[in-house]
Amino acid sequence: MRRALACLILLGLLALAGCLGTDEPVVVLSAPIISGPAPLEVRYDLSYCRDPGGHPLSYRLDFGDDTTPGAGDDFGVIVRHTYETVGSFAVVLTVTNAQGHQGTDGVVITVGDDGPPVGLGVGATAPDFTAHRTDGGTVTLSDFRGKVVLLEFWGAWCTPCRASMPRLEDLARELGSEGFVVIAASTDPSEEDAVGFLEANGYLDLVSVWEPGGKSGSPLTQLYGVSSQSVGIPRTFLLDRQGVIRYVGHPSDLSRATIEGLL
Repeated sequence: MRRALACLILLGLLALAGCLGTDEPVVVLSAPIISGPAPLEVRYDLSYCRDPGGHPLSYRLDFGDDTTPGAGDDFGVIVRHTYETVGSFAVVLTVTNAQGHQGTDGVVITVGDDGPPVGLGVGATAPDFTAHRTDGGTVTLSDFRGKVVLLEFWGAWCTPCRASMPRLEDLARELGSEGFVVIAASTDPSEEDAVGFLEANGYLDLVSVWEPGGKSGSPLTQLYGVSSQSVGIPRTFLLDRQGVIRYVGHPSDLSRATIEGLL
């Protein structure tokens, strides 16, 4: 009797978890170019949106400039919108499934000759730097303009960092021909620690950089705000082809769809 009751409770919890997990649509608003001089045409790709339960979807796309929002149920088309005036515009995509559940995603469009200001948040231009490559020479971030860059702060001493590296290596190898680059910025106390770990595991498709000072003292970790004790690693910054930050956070929360949308 107890076993049967336990099974019923477990089945109920699994059913509830399944319902909770499939209610909200997965929403990805992809726009490869989000800054430039006026007039700026932006192409919004909605094809990465999906409903886990397979329900039909509809969308409303608010362009942020007081024009008539886009709307429809065809997620296979590119929605084009032209911004005629200088300014910053918060764009919001709302997707609704047939059950009435909604999900949202957004992006900030910056129209002007100078582009977004330099900063560390999403929508800002990533700070430029030149760092020492562990295979010799130096690398400058701005040299990668025109490519999508994933800047990863990690350390061989960090267990979650080591766990995230296989996925980064796979992404670099599989998407490299499309203009995708992974810069792995080590926070190890010694360069040998980083090189030894990467070579031992065959992570050869990453651009590996190291600067003296470790997590708290290197110029690069200080430039990107990673040196603070309150900021954990691994720490990921995803930059589009214009050098604008499109994602900041843990690498496990960054979807492949977000990367592919920028490519």
